[in-house]
Amino acid sequence: MNRFYAKSFAALLAVLLFFTFVSRAADSFLVTCVTVEKPSAKKIEHIVAADGTVEKNMEFPVLTEAGCVVRTVYVQEGEWVGEGQLLADVLTDRLAEQTEALREEIAVLKLQRDAAEKNARLSEETRDRQLARAKADYERAAAEAERAVKEAEEAKAAAEQAIGAFSAGHADGGAADGQEEALAGLWQAYFEKQKACETAARDGEKNVEAARRALEDAEAGVQEEHTAEISRISIAQKERELAGYEALLAADGKITAPQAGTVTAVYLQTGQNTPDTAAFAMAKADGGVRITADIPAADAAYIDGGDAVEVEKDGKVYEGFTVTGIAQAADGMVHVTVTGEAGPEAFRIGDGARITVRKQSGLYGTTVPRSAVYTEQGKNYVYVIEERETVLGRQFFTRKAEVFVLEKNSEYAALKEGSLGVDERVVATAERYIQAGDRVRLETP
Repeated sequence: MNRFYAKSFAALLAVLLFFTFVSRAADSFLVTCVTVEKPSAKKIEHIVAADGTVEKNMEFPVLTEAGCVVRTVYVQEGEWVGEGQLLADVLTDRLAEQTEALREEIAVLKLQRDAAEKNARLSEETRDRQLARAKADYERAAAEAERAVKEAEEAKAAAEQAIGAFSAGHADGGAADGQEEALAGLWQAYFEKQKACETAARDGEKNVEAARRALEDAEAGVQEEHTAEISRISIAQKERELAGYEALLAADGKITAPQAGTVTAVYLQTGQNTPDTAAFAMAKADGGVRITADIPAADAAYIDGGDAVEVEKDGKVYEGFTVTGIAQAADGMVHVTVTGEAGPEAFRIGDGARITVRKQSGLYGTTVPRSAVYTEQGKNYVYVIEERETVLGRQFFTRKAEVFVLEKNSEYAALKEGSLGVDERVVATAERYIQAGDRVRLETP
């Protein structure tokens, strides 16, 4: 009998143990497993990276004499050249002909200048004589007009005195035969003298006015003569051009790089004349490196002018670059330009390079993993763990807590102070979808 009870008790223990294992197995399948983290103080770092292209920076022109026939072009766009390296050359026999023709042209210009200077001197002397004669004629006309008027007025005054004297000599006597006729004759002479005064004044004014106009015409005819000065300027220009031709001829027609750099443009073509603009364009070797990239606007919002930039090329990271340009591009992209100092052996125009900007915020007192933050209807919340006593013992349940996100990156989110307690256990990850009030089990390390 005792053996029977012992076997029954052992069977009961086995059943209880079996159901315990089954219960635990079911719990592991039915109860969501989560990981938790407590809020901590952190700085939020934003990393913005993009692939860019090395572009030309600080260009300068390479000049040569215009009108020379290009014989050979030795470089192409994008090629690195050292100081003094041969870029192109021109036909020297044609250059020698052009140089000699330019010398002859200068000689002709000098003869024209000398003739113009001589003619200018003769013209000036002629104009001076004409002006002096016009002035003398004017002065003479004015003097003659004044003398004629004066003589006419004196004659008129004499006639007036004669009438006065005749009238005074016959004031007491009666009118004798012939006296009236004599007096009438005196008055007739007076009126003639008066008319002569008016005529002299009128003629004098006319003659003076004609002389004055002739003087004005002579003065207006004195114009500045610039032919000789223009010739001198042309000669100076041609002599500078000749000096360039002679220097190019002395260099055997070779066009070389004035300093080291990258050829960014070639404007010469074999068999064609050199242009009157640049023959080549180059980027300075010591002008630094310029890289541009298009970045989505959402990421570019974390970039500011002057930010430090890391540049990676061919597995090597270069520092010393900064953001120097931010411009809106198409399709929601932002065109970012970074520049920095680097050797020409590392960066060539057209090369690809990856730029990285790291921006770190100030210290936030409350941060949680970004995976812990959920969004619903425009509001953010997290799940925190609460421990409760149940018939099965102490178990863990979720509670929804609304939070205000200040800033976030791909890993962490900074929350407004007071959103969570420092000892709150926040659900960082969950193996399944969870809701408020769900029973969960904590993943043990």
